[in-house]
Amino acid sequence: MIKFFREIRKTLVGANTIAFPLGKFGRYLIYAFGEIVLLVIGILIALYINNQNNEKIAREDEKKSYLNIKQQITDDKNELVKVKKFNNYHSVLYKNASKIITAQDRTKTDSLALFAMALSQYSDFHRSGTIYETLVNSGELTLLKNSDIVSAVQRLEMTYTFANKLEDIHWELIINELSPELRGVIDYAKLKTVQPDKLFSVELHNIFYEIINLSKLKDTIYGTALNDIDVLVDLIDDELGLRMEH
Repeated sequence: MIKFFREIRKTLVGANTIAFPLGKFGRYLIYAFGEIVLLVIGILIALYINNQNNEKIAREDEKKSYLNIKQQITDDKNELVKVKKFNNYHSVLYKNASKIITAQDRTKTDSLALFAMALSQYSDFHRSGTIYETLVNSGELTLLKNSDIVSAVQRLEMTYTFANKLEDIHWELIINELSPELRGVIDYAKLKTVQPDKLFSVELHNIFYEIINLSKLKDTIYGTALNDIDVLVDLIDDELGLRMEH
């Protein structure tokens, strides 16, 4: 392209020389001006190509960030499905135990003991690192141009934070309330009830009640997180043109 402009410049210089005879200095000025114009055009073209390349690289980096987010939340979803199922399974056990205590059915003491032991088993979905903070700290956040995706990531992080708090509460309930209450009540090695009356106590019944309600809340927040993930995955797929219409 530069060669093309040089040919035009030579033609113009030749035409001007014929139409308006110039001295040596005049022709030099025209030549110098032409070189400057060509230089400016060359710089502009180079800048344009460089900007195009930079935009292409930035877009590729943006796509990689979206794919990384999608991979992470897909892994989270798989884990959430597992802990949600685990939580629901144990919730049924706790409710059965509550019914036995309410009925004071001593014929089911052994079953109640097993249910009480199961109280120490709980679903635990903890996310120590956050997607949004990682994006900020790594500088990747500036690459993400889709504000809907960024907002969806923040919303999911809030759900994760709430889930983490519920898991902490559950753990503290087990350590601070359940463990002292069951100490000496069940022989874990022999799976034998040592103090059956304590299994039917108001104190233990209250612990079952607390954990039943906590499990309900956890099930709700797990469901919210799963929904948030589905929304975010759809947004990413739309952005990358990967979404398949059903």
